[in-house]
Amino acid sequence: MRVTFDTNVLDLACRPERFPKDPRQAELAKVHSALKGGAIEGFYSVTMLTVEGIMKKDRAAVFAGTTVTSTAHPTEMTKRSDLPKELADMLGDGDFDVITTGVTLQAGQPQRPPLHPEVVARIQAAKALGVRVLHDVPRIGAFGLTDPTGEYYLDRGEGAALSAWIDSAFAVSREIEARGLGFSQLCTLGVSLASGPDATWFAALDKAADVHQRRQVERAFAEWADGDSLAAHIAYGIDVFCSADVGRSNATNSVLDPANRAWLSNSYGVRFMTFEDLAATLP
Repeated sequence: MRVTFDTNVLDLACRPERFPKDPRQAELAKVHSALKGGAIEGFYSVTMLTVEGIMKKDRAAVFAGTTVTSTAHPTEMTKRSDLPKELADMLGDGDFDVITTGVTLQAGQPQRPPLHPEVVARIQAAKALGVRVLHDVPRIGAFGLTDPTGEYYLDRGEGAALSAWIDSAFAVSREIEARGLGFSQLCTLGVSLASGPDATWFAALDKAADVHQRRQVERAFAEWADGDSLAAHIAYGIDVFCSADVGRSNATNSVLDPANRAWLSNSYGVRFMTFEDLAATLP
C-alpha cells in the first residue's frame, strides 16, 4: 500500500517513541512496523520542509523578504546545418538560423532559517524507513530539497512521463485554486494587504494589521501546503492520503474540509484515511 502521510501524522508513523502517553500505542506500533517491513510504502510532501519547515510565526516575514533577480543570457545564433537532425527535420526545409535567448529568474530568502532540529530528526527517521519525498507543484522561484543523488525524492520519470506528471500536478492545482483553496488563499491575502499597484503580493504577507489578519495568513500558509500536497499526491497516483486534519481551523474553506475531501475523492479518486483508519487496514 502506498501512503502519503500528512505532516500531522508523519511522526506518529516514523517516530512513535515520541508519544509514550498516546493511547493508540498498538496502532502506532502497527503502522511503524508496516513501514519498516515494506507493507506500507510511505511518502510526504516537500512542503513539510519548504513551507511548514519554517516556524509558523516566522513564515510571513521569510516569504515577505523574498528577492527575485533576473539574469539575461547572451543571444546565440545556430545555423540550420548545426542543429540536431530531429529538430532540423521538424522545422522543415530552407536556409535559416535559429536565434536563442533567455532570462533566468532566481529567488532568494535571506531570512529563511535553517530547518529546526526536530524537523531534521523527522527527515532522518523517515529516510531510515524508506519514506520518500514528493516533489511540489512546479512554481517560478519555488524552493525545494536539494537531492543530487536521488536519495530523498520519489522519481517523476523522464521525458513523456515527467511531462505527464507536471501536466497532472498543474491541472489539479489549478482546479484546487479555482475553488478558492490551496495556494490561491495566500496570494489573495497578499494582494489585499499590498499597499499599492506595484507591490508584490508576497512582500505584503507581513503587513497584517492585527492578530486576526495574522491568523488568516498563518492558516493560508497551511492551506497552501495542504493543497500542493494533494496535487502532488494525485499526480503521483498514490493510494492513500493519511491525515488527522479535517480542516476545522479553516471552517468550510479548506481543501481538507469534508466537502472538499468529497470533491477530491469523486473527481480524482483520492482515498482519505485517518491514522486509526490506516492502522485498521493492517493485519
